[in-house]
Amino acid sequence: MTSSPRPTTIVYAFLDFADGGAQRLTLGHCLRMNHARFRPEILCVRGPRTAVDASHPTLIAAARAASLTVHILGRLHRPYDLAAVPIIAARLRSISPGIVHVPLYSRTAPYVLLAARLARVPLIVAHEWSRARPPSAARRVADRLLRPGTRFVAVSEHHARALVAEGIPPDDVRVVIDGVDTDRFQPRDRDAARAELDLPADRPIALVPARLHPAKGHADLMAALPTVLRRAPDLLILCAGDGPLRDRLPAEARSAGLPSSTIRFLGQRHDMPALFAAADLVVLPSRVEGLPSAMLEAFASARPVIATDVGGVSEALVDGEAGRLVPAGDPVALAAAIIDLVVGVNDRGDSVSGVISNSRSGADARVATDARAAMGARGRALALERFRAEDSTRRLEAVYEAWL
Repeated sequence: MTSSPRPTTIVYAFLDFADGGAQRLTLGHCLRMNHARFRPEILCVRGPRTAVDASHPTLIAAARAASLTVHILGRLHRPYDLAAVPIIAARLRSISPGIVHVPLYSRTAPYVLLAARLARVPLIVAHEWSRARPPSAARRVADRLLRPGTRFVAVSEHHARALVAEGIPPDDVRVVIDGVDTDRFQPRDRDAARAELDLPADRPIALVPARLHPAKGHADLMAALPTVLRRAPDLLILCAGDGPLRDRLPAEARSAGLPSSTIRFLGQRHDMPALFAAADLVVLPSRVEGLPSAMLEAFASARPVIATDVGGVSEALVDGEAGRLVPAGDPVALAAAIIDLVVGVNDRGDSVSGVISNSRSGADARVATDARAAMGARGRALALERFRAEDSTRRLEAVYEAWL
């Protein structure tokens, strides 16, 4: 009797496996993967800055709790650390993976890609989710030198086209659309969620689930809010997330005259399904995106989304269907979209009122409520049809099989 082949080990390499979108998506793939075929492990080239660092939460404990092997090397504490390459290569040789998979945007990527070559890893994959800022000249040179022998996974057709435009052969690029756990994120009773979270029952609430980083466009939201609040003075904005702007943004909100009764910064949260359920709408004013997980979570939660037309967003969100699509960096358009979904829209999709006022009729409010419900229902259907997490993992496994 022949024995079953051993599963192929996949090493997912990150800087420190911080609690971010790419890391959460990767952890989800690891949990849903066919473990008879693939054995996932996590490699943290640096690891957490301290044993317990509340300001930089990681998913290391969650990975270990799921029985995943996590390797921590303690390198890359400095901006440049070429000595890390042979250390990473040595660890990869000891693991003997069939696949190494690394986020392309990460500063870890050049070190891991070079080390994987030295370790003679059969399949090396770089994943293009998005980049918060354009790469430096030195990074562009490193990326160009490390392209041969690397395969690329893109989060959207937009990102795939960008990779090909950079000179990567189309056969070396595959699109794997991200997914969402449609059981964890699903329609729930709004009033019950608000009671659970001690949120006001009678105010419209907009949720902004985004890292506090310049690329996420909070500054554009701040610029839009004075106009919005003149039309919807009772609107409550909830910003859920942590990041480098955690101290600056609340100060900027106060300077702009936005009290905590209008905008609340909640920090890192682990009750996102309840927050989506409590919200009337979700706002993502990003300047840079891939295919945002928060948008898919909002879809699955049956909440309408206002998002900027960046990255692969327009491949999932059609304006007027599951929400509103607005230009990036345009506070005027952002304000108009928020007003439409809070105050109400007419049958043509125009603002109910052509002027900004302090009054809102009951009829307009009902129009807004009905429009949000219809958009939310379409978003839920879209999540079930196109963005189920299980389907995303199967797509990724199929890409590995084809390239292996």
